[in-house]
Amino acid sequence: MRDEEYQADQIAAYGAREQPAVATRMTPHLRMTQVGAGLAVLSVLAALGALLTFPRFTTSSASGVGWSVLMLVCCVLMTAICGVQLAAWRQAMAWWLGRREVGPAKLALVSWWLHVASYPVAVAALWASMAGSAAAGWSARAATLLAAALLLVLAAQILGGVQYVRPSGPPGTVPAHMRRLIARERARQAAAAAIVRRDSPDEPRPRR
Repeated sequence: MRDEEYQADQIAAYGAREQPAVATRMTPHLRMTQVGAGLAVLSVLAALGALLTFPRFTTSSASGVGWSVLMLVCCVLMTAICGVQLAAWRQAMAWWLGRREVGPAKLALVSWWLHVASYPVAVAALWASMAGSAAAGWSARAATLLAAALLLVLAAQILGGVQYVRPSGPPGTVPAHMRRLIARERARQAAAAAIVRRDSPDEPRPRR
């Protein structure tokens, strides 16, 4: 966004600590993180319900309970990740609005690493949900609750887990990383093509 596209009250005065334009631009990301944290809490409740209602009288009940416990652990971890992301966003917003003297530098670094950690947690939740549902029986109540917990934890990861603190730009989702890699590769190819054109001699024109 260019400077002329901001409103007059969004541009901070020279030397001021406040950055109202950044705060306005990143407010939707704070709201998505809040929603993600709420969904993560719901996933914990769904996973706990699946563990409590898991059938105990089947041949695969022992392994199924283990998968349910793993699902519950994944949901708790995702809730913790979203909680830290939300705390980091609130500190950043307070700094951008001039309500905080020091920026969330340390918590922002933790926020970035937590967004990376949210991916293996989501993959482990996917594996635990499928294996636990198969052990319980796909039509069992525990399987339904495991599926609900999986949907909730994946939504929490997309909305809150990957929302690391930053002043602009897309979140750290896999498509965003892929777009950056593709853009970097295109720039490298364009630079290489420019070097080849510069170093290659002029081709002789064909005689008529």
